[in-house]
Amino acid sequence: MEKVRNRAFMTPLILAGVIALVVAAFFFFRPSISFNENEPTLERDVKYPATDFIAKANGTVVPEAEYIQAKEVGVYEFHYRVRKLLFEKDVVFTYKVVDTTPPLIEFKETKILKDPKEEYTDEQIRSNIFINEGSYIYQTDYDPYISGAYTVYIRAQDDFGNVSEASYEVEVRDIEPPVVFVTGDNTQIPTGGYNDGKFDILDIIAYGDNVDPKPVLTTEGEVDVTKPGFYTIHARLEDFSGNETRWDLTVEVTDNIPETKPSDYYYPFEQFVSDYADYNVMYGIDVSSWQGDIDFEAVKNAGCEFVFIRIGFSYQGRFTLDNKFEQNLQRARDAGLKVGIYHFSYDNNQADLLDALNNIFSLLHGTKLDLPIVFDWEDFSFFNEYEMSFRDLNRLYDFFSEQVHRRGYECMLYGSQYYLDTVWAHTDTRPIWLAQYNDYPSYEGQFEIWQLSDSGRIDGIDGNVDLNLLYLRQ
Repeated sequence: MEKVRNRAFMTPLILAGVIALVVAAFFFFRPSISFNENEPTLERDVKYPATDFIAKANGTVVPEAEYIQAKEVGVYEFHYRVRKLLFEKDVVFTYKVVDTTPPLIEFKETKILKDPKEEYTDEQIRSNIFINEGSYIYQTDYDPYISGAYTVYIRAQDDFGNVSEASYEVEVRDIEPPVVFVTGDNTQIPTGGYNDGKFDILDIIAYGDNVDPKPVLTTEGEVDVTKPGFYTIHARLEDFSGNETRWDLTVEVTDNIPETKPSDYYYPFEQFVSDYADYNVMYGIDVSSWQGDIDFEAVKNAGCEFVFIRIGFSYQGRFTLDNKFEQNLQRARDAGLKVGIYHFSYDNNQADLLDALNNIFSLLHGTKLDLPIVFDWEDFSFFNEYEMSFRDLNRLYDFFSEQVHRRGYECMLYGSQYYLDTVWAHTDTRPIWLAQYNDYPSYEGQFEIWQLSDSGRIDGIDGNVDLNLLYLRQ
């Protein structure tokens, strides 16, 4: 009886052991595979070894291909077969393909040289740019009329939002020598000189360059201000491109400097109107605090139709209001005259000019003007002291014009014939107020207003005033 009991007790234990062995054998012989990452992210156009993704495998792994080819963006499946003894299993591996590589930008040439006034067209720019995918836009401030280095900026973007940027340089060759505005020739200096009794050639000359803000001046010869006589100086200017200008000047030290007498000539406004009666024009003046208190009703009755009023001047970031501006603006408008304003600038950088413009716009406070806001920069007798090039000055006007247009006003450039021909660029597209004191203008460029005299006389103003013709469009 006891043996039967023991046998009955052992049977369940044996059965449990057998089951445990079967289960263990099942897990031991069952093919399986695990991966380093579930649904990893792969880069497009990259080939990955299929075995790189396997963390652990129970059995022999046979991938459907040696490599996973991540060709296009999307979610994909890859199959592995795992074998062990008589068992095998198919496993699906899911992965995502993305594109995070920005487009490749390449250039045929990284620096391009152009001659002055040589255009650089859209077709030429695009022929120098290659991108492997996507599309691009470019931006450049290239100006063939002003020598110097310019940059072409490119921004490329592919279909997946990846962006790359690059740039290359285009240089307009500098073949123009420095310009001498004031030669200093035939200058007379009193015996003993001025101030500290020393001679400084920079007191009697002025110069500039199209690109170089500080061309190098060298001189030969001396002036002894203690001894009357004639002295010759050999002067030479060289810009950073090696272009040079040479000239000789004679300085006289003398005890007898003639007194300069002001001219008593004046040009009556009624004569001015009569002389140009056959022109399709309006007749006008420009004024500032120099004209004092103005009777604009009398000015209007004398035949004046428009007036440009100085709003102020600026130097090194400090704006000074013309103390007659607000009075002149109000009275001119009340008299029914068409009104524009001009700003006299001594600035040499955009930050200072912007300070002046902010003052101008604050003073105008949205006041409607009939005529443009004029940029008046004319301190060329001291140009070299500003340490800027003609290119810099032209960019100042462009900045001024941009700001003025943003505020809803028209803009205009004031200049005399010599400086319009020598310093200012794009005079064929910029609205020009020409200053040339002749009976007829000899300036060959386009202009909208002609200032032809600074000796005008008109009722309502004590003393002389500038006279202007505004050409009417046909």
